[in-house]
Amino acid sequence: MSTKKNEFEDSLNSLEEIVQQLESGECSLDESIALFEKGMKLSENCSKRLDVARQKIITLTQAEQEESGNE
Repeated sequence: MSTKKNEFEDSLNSLEEIVQQLESGECSLDESIALFEKGMKLSENCSKRLDVARQKIITLTQAEQEESGNE
């Protein structure tokens, strides 16, 4: 059961598992391609979530700086 709070962590854990499977060399070519594709989607999802978090931090920091400057 994945909650929004754990979505990033779940995606990152899944990505790590995929990397381990691919590095093991035990997958067939078709399985490797499917895992790689899934990994790319997970990586993109993680990247987007990090971008959103980064933007929130920038916004909050700028708002704090503006408030500090008005005092």
